[in-house]
Amino acid sequence: MQVPDQDTYPFIGAVVPFLLLLIYIVLSSFLLPTFLFITLLSVIVAYLVSPIGRWVIPIAIVAGMPWWYAGFTIFLIDTLGALFMAWNFRYLFGLPGIGSYMVDLISKVESLLAENPWMERFTAATLLMYVTLPIQGAGSLMGSIIGRLIGISPWKVFWIMVTGGVIGSFGMALGSDALRIFLIGNIAIGLAIMFIGILACIIGYLSYRAIRRRRL
Repeated sequence: MQVPDQDTYPFIGAVVPFLLLLIYIVLSSFLLPTFLFITLLSVIVAYLVSPIGRWVIPIAIVAGMPWWYAGFTIFLIDTLGALFMAWNFRYLFGLPGIGSYMVDLISKVESLLAENPWMERFTAATLLMYVTLPIQGAGSLMGSIIGRLIGISPWKVFWIMVTGGVIGSFGMALGSDALRIFLIGNIAIGLAIMFIGILACIIGYLSYRAIRRRRL
């Protein structure tokens, strides 16, 4: 992808999303008990810097955070990320540090599209489905870049990210809480599901490695 031309960088557009997240964190420090506030900070950091994605929501719920609070937190981060990308996408390439990160991120998206050519045929509906599902790389930053690369307008991409965020985040939060309540009342079934889940992950990982070796 060719680096966009940059005009004067809009300072407000860069600061507002981070300021809104900071306000949310400060308000939460008054609303939540100390342990849950520390959990909230851990959830935010994990979601921003790790590849775990929305799977951090069940972890937050198990730690005691209300399902709607966990869901709203991830939804808010996705929305602010989409807002940041809508306002600042064309300017990010000229910033020290962030510019090189953006070029690297664009390269990763282009590699993702090269490995999965079907993504280039994304429409708004399929992009929405992609960012709604709890899969790695389906957050608002990656989703926004994919949307821009396939020719969807910036603010249409933003609303797709918001819609996918609310469905994906609250859907996973509600489902995780319902599963938690069910497993508490059915310990034997819960242990069996955990065993099956772990076994499925192991089999999936081994299958993925086998497929990768064949390609190489």
